[in-house]
Amino acid sequence: MNLNDLDKKILIFLQNDARLSFVKIAKQLGVSEGTVHLRVKKLIKEGVIKGFYTVLDPDKIGLPIRAFIGLQADPSLYESILKKLSEIDGVYGIYDITGEFSALIDVKVGSKKELTEVIDQVGAIPGVKNTVTMLVLRVLKEELGVAIR
Repeated sequence: MNLNDLDKKILIFLQNDARLSFVKIAKQLGVSEGTVHLRVKKLIKEGVIKGFYTVLDPDKIGLPIRAFIGLQADPSLYESILKKLSEIDGVYGIYDITGEFSALIDVKVGSKKELTEVIDQVGAIPGVKNTVTMLVLRVLKEELGVAIR
């Protein structure tokens, strides 16, 4: 989908604060509220906007342990592995990647014991050849928005 300048400006406003009303966005951009509404509706339909979320601090809601698990998999069982991974509590992201690993798994849990349980569940999936767990010590940068070009 080709985004025009108005679409891009609307997306910038919504990424910075998804709670902004269409009226406020329209006023800032010098267009009607209806125009903003129709553009946002179109951006949702086209899949440019995937949803509107509240971003929580995992530490403050009882999920202070974060790790990434690199996973090596049997290619013939990879799709079933991905399905089983998505069903594990504590798994918040699964990324199909290139390189040494087949997938990278983002895990957020409440304790080291829970992390151990997740690692054990991942390792028990048929077709998982090997895992390497990397515990996150600090998050130095994590941007949830993307640059709009």
